[in-house]
Amino acid sequence: SPAPLLPCGGVEGQGGRGVDFPTTAPLSLEKVTLLRDRVKPYRFKGKGVVNAYLGIDIGSVSTNLAVIDEDGEMIKEIYMKTDARPIEVVNKGLAEVVEEIGDRIAIRGVGTTGSGRELIGELIGADTIKDEITAHKTGATYIGRRLIDKEVDTIFDIGGQDSKFIGVQDGVVVDFTMNEACAAGTGSFLEEQAERLQINIIGEFAEMALRSEHPIKLGERCTVFMERDVTSYQQRGASKEDLVAGLAFSIVHNYLNRVVRERKIGDVIYFQGGTAYNDAVAAAFSKVLDKEIIVPPYNGVVGAIGAALLAKEKIAMTGRKTRFRGYDLNRINYTIREFVCKGCSNACDIREVTVDGERTYWGDKCSDRYRKRAKIEKDPVIPDLMAFREEALVKAYEEIREKHAGQGKKIGLARSMYMYDRLPFWATLLSELGFEVVLSDPTDRKIRDDGVDATVAEPCYPIRVAHGHIQNLLDKDVEYIFHPNVLNEETDHPAVESHVCAWGQTLPFVLRRAPHFEGYMDRFLEPTIHFRRGLDVVKNQLRAFAKSFGIPKGKVDWAVQRAYAAQSAFRLKMQQAGKEALSILEERDELGIVLVGRPYNLHDKGINMDIPRKLRKYYGVNIIPMDFLPLWGVDISDINANMFWSYGRKILQAARIVGRHPNLHIIYITNFKCGPDSYIKHFVRGASGNKPFLSLQFDEHSNDAGAMTRCEAYLDSKGFLRWWMRKAA
Repeated sequence: SPAPLLPCGGVEGQGGRGVDFPTTAPLSLEKVTLLRDRVKPYRFKGKGVVNAYLGIDIGSVSTNLAVIDEDGEMIKEIYMKTDARPIEVVNKGLAEVVEEIGDRIAIRGVGTTGSGRELIGELIGADTIKDEITAHKTGATYIGRRLIDKEVDTIFDIGGQDSKFIGVQDGVVVDFTMNEACAAGTGSFLEEQAERLQINIIGEFAEMALRSEHPIKLGERCTVFMERDVTSYQQRGASKEDLVAGLAFSIVHNYLNRVVRERKIGDVIYFQGGTAYNDAVAAAFSKVLDKEIIVPPYNGVVGAIGAALLAKEKIAMTGRKTRFRGYDLNRINYTIREFVCKGCSNACDIREVTVDGERTYWGDKCSDRYRKRAKIEKDPVIPDLMAFREEALVKAYEEIREKHAGQGKKIGLARSMYMYDRLPFWATLLSELGFEVVLSDPTDRKIRDDGVDATVAEPCYPIRVAHGHIQNLLDKDVEYIFHPNVLNEETDHPAVESHVCAWGQTLPFVLRRAPHFEGYMDRFLEPTIHFRRGLDVVKNQLRAFAKSFGIPKGKVDWAVQRAYAAQSAFRLKMQQAGKEALSILEERDELGIVLVGRPYNLHDKGINMDIPRKLRKYYGVNIIPMDFLPLWGVDISDINANMFWSYGRKILQAARIVGRHPNLHIIYITNFKCGPDSYIKHFVRGASGNKPFLSLQFDEHSNDAGAMTRCEAYLDSKGFLRWWMRKAA
């Protein structure tokens, strides 16, 4: 938190007029490497035409163009404000390229990236349209190898209003995030403060900050409070040098605490984006982290450089001629229609551009509703295991319901949490005991919203969704809600416990006591179950539950036997289908993605936004959920000898299997606030033989735009798309 405004005494640092201010150590460029000093302006050799590649990065704030030659040398860079008019701004940039170097270059390939990549890509005739993560990573790694022979592992990217963090391992994007709302950690904030202080943001700001001997601690507060603090310090006599140095530190603290958070920061750190032109911010990063900060040349257009390099690679790979339509977009036959999206309360202003009958969109800031996704011209080679599992999971319930409809009291099962694994067991058991089983509906917006409204504490998202499923069952007017208190699961390693998570264990009692469900407490049934202790213990526990309904022990024992048989049959189907899928991938030399995580995160479409299906549909990915793998008996004692979380053990066992198969890779699907996953995932890399993996986290604020962008970057950096394109060709 920011230091308070204190009177004289007790605080390090001496301000003007005899007033002490909270300060920090002065800035220096001792651990900052400025690579812009190592490049020279481009010079054409002779009078001939140079083969060139054009990259365009269309963001919501800035639009950047980069023209490179066959060797990747920068010929021309342009950095402009987008001003919500991407077509007009790109046209202006292209006109500048023509005017200055148009007669000296021949465009052989074009790539686009950024939020407007599809729109401009369709208009200009782009040869490749890539997500901004891949583009920024490609540009940064290329510059690093070319100028300093170091493999970048961390990218700090701070633009005008967007801040990104990209984690890289072995050239693979393994982590990515960006700022959610606060602009205090971006370049626009610095520009505003510099203007208030009547300082030129270019050059003068950094010079003054580096002269400061006692930079003032401004903390990481939001823009409004930061402005107030700056004004207060200035009125009390603080020097401009100390204030601007403090602002540089505030940018760093805000970025690290609000964007990077707990993510791993490596040792080869690139600082890029428009804000990286300010040497004071780079110096502040080096001081706070005590690590070398590398500022690449052309750092404001690194994404455009990456797009140009990707276009060059695409042309070389396919051998095709460029689709480039020319420098003047006004000559292209297209129409524009503007409207307001009513998909949610954000009411985004959308521009629909139609080119040769193809529609693309600009302006969708939230749900990616209008994003056009290119379909890889190669279908998956294995069956749809997600659909197969969903059908197998629900089939037993549907057959039982049809057979026993109307036979007894209606008892509800929430389609949430561990029911995504244990539904065959519980549906069979309750039907055999004489109940009519009613399953809540699949997770939708109403169930999600009802769940958020019903929770009092701040649990993880799946727990909140579970509350919504209880409301759904109450709306169905069931007589009872069966939500067992499952404490542990079967284990192949009896010496170690096998707990489900703490929230999962306490959920039945949290639900009963939720004020939203006051008046329904008598409907909740929550027997305590220890699956780890075996069949006889489970029978005894369920006998106690059934006794209150007058159900004899013999009937309970029979029902439990039938339930175990149904659960075993379900899991056997998964194992057989998984064995066949692995065999197909091996025989055909195909890549596969293994999804690891808890069953409710992997298989509840309302929680994971149906990302697994979209990966299969849009990118042709061979998806294998982890419970299709032969996990039982896989030794992980060398990874973690005391993995007492049941699903944590299965996740590490799946990772170990992935490590044994070169053609398998991992996407870890989890949720924010998951305590066990927060440290389990740190063991996954070691279990998989140090393979990079992608982690996707979801909560009630998630949308598929960011998730799919991260997936696309991960697949592309792993070579998935190149692999499939070569095979398709």
